[in-house]
Amino acid sequence: MKAVIFGSTLAGIMGVAILSPAFPEIQRALNLNDFQVGLLITVFTLPGIFFAPLMGYLADRYGRGIVLSASLIVFSLSGFACAFADYGTMLLLRFVQGIGGSALTSLAVTLIGDTFEGFERVKMLGYNASVLSVGLAFYPLLGGILAEIDWRLPFMAFISALPIGLMAIRVKSRGYRRKFRLELNRDIVVAFALGCAVFIITYGVFYLYVPITLESKFKISPILRGLIQSSTLIFTALIASRLGTFVRRFGVYRTISFGFLGYSLSLFLIPLSPNVLTATISTTIYGFGHGTVLPALQNLLVERTSLESRATVITTYNSMIRIGQTVGPVLVSLMGFNSYFVASLISLILFAITFKFWKG
Repeated sequence: MKAVIFGSTLAGIMGVAILSPAFPEIQRALNLNDFQVGLLITVFTLPGIFFAPLMGYLADRYGRGIVLSASLIVFSLSGFACAFADYGTMLLLRFVQGIGGSALTSLAVTLIGDTFEGFERVKMLGYNASVLSVGLAFYPLLGGILAEIDWRLPFMAFISALPIGLMAIRVKSRGYRRKFRLELNRDIVVAFALGCAVFIITYGVFYLYVPITLESKFKISPILRGLIQSSTLIFTALIASRLGTFVRRFGVYRTISFGFLGYSLSLFLIPLSPNVLTATISTTIYGFGHGTVLPALQNLLVERTSLESRATVITTYNSMIRIGQTVGPVLVSLMGFNSYFVASLISLILFAITFKFWKG
């Protein structure tokens, strides 16, 4: 079960992370502008807005295994086919891949919620977030190395999700034959909004604009761009693995608040960095926010939902994340360099609001 959970998590975050350092090479190879490159993210994340809740409902009704397996197989094969497509066909394939990838990380979290209880569940969510972050750290490095050889190779790497899809067929979980019902309360609604905000910033600034900024400002290679992003996410993994300690000491609400403070500081410092070293340190601070905010929000969602509707709620949260992932690249491509300071201010405001008003 753990292999399927962690494998699904790794596949779920592969769709953009492995391509991010390769975007300048893809841009040159296909003669694309910044907006067209951003569309390679947008058309992948867009289906999740609509399909993630549907996948969750199907998983609640018919069982986690069959839905997870089909999603992984579609994700893998359509992503691999992008390597052999022209730009127009690539956009279509990325959309199909986005359908397959729409609920992968959510279903992994759902399986954790189904299998573990109490503090063990908090620890497993932390470990899962660590696996996610290690994957996010490894994928940019791998993507940079592959793009150095050929811009098509990062797309070919998606075939690695196929064995996980075949393993997921064996996952045994029963369905709950019921009418559609989405549980909502204050914490769930706030978690939806915060998750959306985080991924507007992450997919707009961190994944799209940071690599472009690093190349234009410091003229560094795809491999070094990947290493800088990887250092951020290694730190995210370390922080996430200690989620239980943070929650025990500060509580889940304060843990989330402090994470937004980390986001704000990092986004303010990155564009002001005078050299590669300070840029690396500044991006690493971003990892503190990711390592606290995301797994803590997932824990809240698992705690506040029943077993019968857990997949629906968590995939609906994923749908809100997809909105952020879809909107983020478009907004940032329009704002350009100023997006760093806008995102820093928004993060600071969210820190202040959640610290003062959101209490257990």
